[in-house]
Amino acid sequence: MQKHIYPVILFSLIFCLKGFSQVFPPVINSYNDTAGAYFANLYINFSPNDTGNIKVQIQLQQGTGNNVYDSTYNIPAGDTTNVELRMTSLTPCTNYDLLINLSNDHSQGNVINPLFSFTTVCNTAVTSINENSYAVIAHGQSVEVVCTELPQNGAIEIYDLTGRMIVSTNMHQDAQQIPFNKNAGIYLLRITGNGQQLYTNRFVIN
Repeated sequence: MQKHIYPVILFSLIFCLKGFSQVFPPVINSYNDTAGAYFANLYINFSPNDTGNIKVQIQLQQGTGNNVYDSTYNIPAGDTTNVELRMTSLTPCTNYDLLINLSNDHSQGNVINPLFSFTTVCNTAVTSINENSYAVIAHGQSVEVVCTELPQNGAIEIYDLTGRMIVSTNMHQDAQQIPFNKNAGIYLLRITGNGQQLYTNRFVIN
């Protein structure tokens, strides 16, 4: 009787160990985006669930099944879980549906799934004129915003990767210090003026 029991126990143990060692595909925890006239940046925080490499496939669609962009990005799994992915050669004033799929070395991701929709900037002149007029410098417990041309009715907004606004202040000088005692991570800074988005960029707090 015992001779028959031992193989059953051994088989059950091996089965359980295989179950515990199963590796799952990466999981997105939070995301955010910025869009210009000809580009868009996707910022994601994810759990790799593995070591090695992460493959992120992004498709942009204009209507179901109408792919106008398809690219795969390779990211070291052990590097960081906050990444920026840039999509270029887009069309101004255009709506895109963004689909995404993440895989790691030992587990294939799910079928590519819609994440969100966005629209590129329509006023290309504003973006091209002002893109190089601003700079964001993060140091210590503050963020410095520097500009060469102070916008009328300018405002500065800072968002975390969940899209939650955590800072909102008027822009009243060409080199402005903003107290910023927040956790390490990637944040998005947006400058507006007269109801228009003039500049958007991300910065990293270590």
